[in-house]
Amino acid sequence: MGATASLIGSLFLSVIAGGTGLSGAVDQPSGKPVIQFLYPDVGPFLQGASDGAAVRGPIAARVEALAAKAGYEVTWLGPIPRNRILADLQDGRVACTPNVIKTPDREAHFKFTEPLFPGTEWLVITRKGADWIKGYPTFESLIRDPARVYGNMLGASKGPALDRLAAEEASHVRPIRGTPADLVKMVAAGHIDYTIVSGPDDARNAALSAGVDPGDLVITHFPELSAVGAGRIMCAQTVGDDLIAAFDRALAGAH
Repeated sequence: MGATASLIGSLFLSVIAGGTGLSGAVDQPSGKPVIQFLYPDVGPFLQGASDGAAVRGPIAARVEALAAKAGYEVTWLGPIPRNRILADLQDGRVACTPNVIKTPDREAHFKFTEPLFPGTEWLVITRKGADWIKGYPTFESLIRDPARVYGNMLGASKGPALDRLAAEEASHVRPIRGTPADLVKMVAAGHIDYTIVSGPDDARNAALSAGVDPGDLVITHFPELSAVGAGRIMCAQTVGDDLIAAFDRALAGAH
């Protein structure tokens, strides 16, 4: 999926492991420890109908494949609000979340794997015919224009520099409690002027999921967005280093 790192914002993984240095070991009949993911709805990139149900989407497929290589089995729990799961992680719940942007503040409080989707290409998406986008030489000049409303997924960091800009320009930044598909639908409907997506393939998939013709959208590249980086698995400090190492080994073999 290449660039799905971003839209995705924060998906949560509670680890119940045996032989990994973690507490609460629960093994499947296979003898493998179970990794339980707690997740918000990040349609169309990770979605599930109910607790314990099969979860679909490229993030789910990536995590499950990596878990298998790392020697774990996966169960899913959600959707759950991001802020609730973040609080659980901060409180020491033995848990992780995939596809999170690493920031200095988060790095001080959590553990991270290597990137899940290296080479993420962040882009700005607008409606077709929005020629005004050509008048902005940088993303900073765009987000600082109070005449343009930026739709930002609630709880999903875009890195310290962009998060700082969004906070400084909060009067015309609209936090959206929804999915990437919801953001695209709001752009197409004119409720927001633009949002950020993680690559052309993700923009197209989000549009199709939202019932929007991808041809009705335009993507614009700003070089400074390359600093956002790619999402990683982020874990509470209570998660053993051996789990992080196991996923890093699986990631190294997957590239």
